Amino acid sequence: MELNEIAGFYDKFAEQQAKTGINLRIYGLYKRAIRWGLNKNSNVLELGCGIGTVTFMLSKTVINGKIESVDLSPKSIEFAQKKLQHSNIYLSVGDVVDYEPKLKNLDIITLFDVIEHIPLERHGDLFRNISNYMESGSKLLINIPNPDYIEYLREHRPDKLQVIDQSIPLETIVENVLNAGLDIQFFEKYSLWAENDYCFYVITRKRRFEEELPKNRTIMNKIYNRMVSIKTKLFYKY
Repeated sequence: MELNEIAGFYDKFAEQQAKTGINLRIYGLYKRAIRWGLNKNSNVLELGCGIGTVTFMLSKTVINGKIESVDLSPKSIEFAQKKLQHSNIYLSVGDVVDYEPKLKNLDIITLFDVIEHIPLERHGDLFRNISNYMESGSKLLINIPNPDYIEYLREHRPDKLQVIDQSIPLETIVENVLNAGLDIQFFEKYSLWAENDYCFYVITRKRRFEEELPKNRTIMNKIYNRMVSIKTKLFYKY
């Protein structure tokens, strides 16, 4: 399918997105971004922003940093530009697979419910391109429907699927991530509308392993761990 056909679908889909607005999924993704480091100083690249609902939520936290958001659909970006007239938000039309961000020193990159709509044969290029502008401290956050959920919809509710809506197994993402010099820091299945209907990933740059203390380890952590160690030796003799 040609890119202009896909863009045309989402031009029409923008109206439906506008009716949905900020739902539980959008709010949940915003809270996950905060959990993984989003703060007032963050520089954020949002790949596949749609009409800007997640952008709107991100802007509630990102005050001093900047948000760069891109989408294939001109109508979606036009809608977002009318809603999000903030000096630190930059919106543009583009193909996320080969997009070159203007922002540097990116802290957070998001692919929220996007890659299931990108043909699988382009995923290798997508991850390699993202790897080119990720830095050691960058986090790539990915949210997708559980591939089993997509297959269920294909069989029972095909009307719920979009123009391209494919199941993406864990092993496919692992292969593309590793081939791009990246690493999966965190993965989980979680429940939103149905049991385990979504998957969430945190991706970082691959780095050589070094034996070092966790960066978030505080003095209180050390004291607590020491107390647990003493308790273990006293009460669990073997």
